[in-house]
Amino acid sequence: MIEGILAVTKGTAYLLAPIILIAYGFIFALIIICLLRVSRYFMSAGKEQKLIRMELGKLAEEVHLLRQNLKDDKDTDSSDKSG
Repeated sequence: MIEGILAVTKGTAYLLAPIILIAYGFIFALIIICLLRVSRYFMSAGKEQKLIRMELGKLAEEVHLLRQNLKDDKDTDSSDKSG
């Protein structure tokens, strides 16, 4: 009787082993895919930050020029009224 139980459990172990290995392989593949995506993201993040800083610098320069033009326009209007 014990031999029959051992034979049945041994047979199911042989059937479950490939399924378990496939599950572990799938989890391992998911981990590798996630690590690759994260590394690509961090590699491109530095370039994106540099581009954003350049665009913000251009925008700040444009705002500065607009403010300077507004100030010059105010100065010329006030000199026209006083003169």
